[in-house]
Amino acid sequence: MISHPVEGAIAALQESALRTFDSYQLDRIDRALDELLRNPSDESTPAEYRVRSAMGHAYEVLERRKTITPLVSLCAEHTDQGVLDWDYSLIEINEWLCSEPGISLEQRALLQALARGEDATTLAQREGLPVARVRERISRARRAGRQLWKTSVLAA
Repeated sequence: MISHPVEGAIAALQESALRTFDSYQLDRIDRALDELLRNPSDESTPAEYRVRSAMGHAYEVLERRKTITPLVSLCAEHTDQGVLDWDYSLIEINEWLCSEPGISLEQRALLQALARGEDATTLAQREGLPVARVRERISRARRAGRQLWKTSVLAA
């Protein structure tokens, strides 16, 4: 029997898998689902914390895998040993940003726009606001995001 918190965590991870096209993120979600299903009847932890914990453990497993087995090209003509993807941390932050309940919808939309590469000027033009006001909102959203990141991710 699957407990309600585990069921909620599985549903959240499945929704996340449907939204992403990144193979690394899909691999992480797969490992996290495996972890959740190892103890399906546990009701001690809420779903949102289970998702965060399972995704963190999946990250650790994938990082360990990278150190154990180096990337090797299967083609004889390629002599490079693979390319490191520096976007792992960006993926991690975007996933956190999408799932963090402590960020308001306005701040979430603003931080996601910044992560996509937009700047204060384009955001101000799109919203019809003065650039100074948008910069102030960006500053507040970043401050709130940093504080939540420290309390939720770094403390875990």
